[in-house]
Amino acid sequence: MTQKLVVKLDFDEFPLDYTCKGANRSPPIRVEGILPNIKSLAILATTSPEEGPSKVAWVLWNLPAVPRIPEGFPEGEVVESPLHAVQGTNDFGSIGYRGPCPETGEAEAYLFRVYALDLDLALAPGATWEEMVRAIEGSMNQSGEAVVFATG
Repeated sequence: MTQKLVVKLDFDEFPLDYTCKGANRSPPIRVEGILPNIKSLAILATTSPEEGPSKVAWVLWNLPAVPRIPEGFPEGEVVESPLHAVQGTNDFGSIGYRGPCPETGEAEAYLFRVYALDLDLALAPGATWEEMVRAIEGSMNQSGEAVVFATG
């Protein structure tokens, strides 16, 4: 049985800054319980709209195994700030984080899933979430998730 990660965001409902109506900044994420053998973290963020299928909003891997992932990862395949990471293509056609964008009067939930890996993924920048999940198989030691809501 693998030890679960505890994944937390500093809010239950998205501040404007982390949505498409604000600065569209990736939020800070706290990760507790990382085992000593962990080499890197990967993140998969998906939307859970009230209706329709979920969409991938953020795919990121080869992040250092840190207890606090800072906010504000810029768009781009390979980023060096605020931490080194490689990003994939989201379902909105861009590379990097895409914040929630619910219509007025509607709500949208975001699921942030963090994977703790014992290696860096040999995966091309811009890869899809399916490619990342396939690359993780057999190397995932821990995972955890958090859900945050946004209202329009």
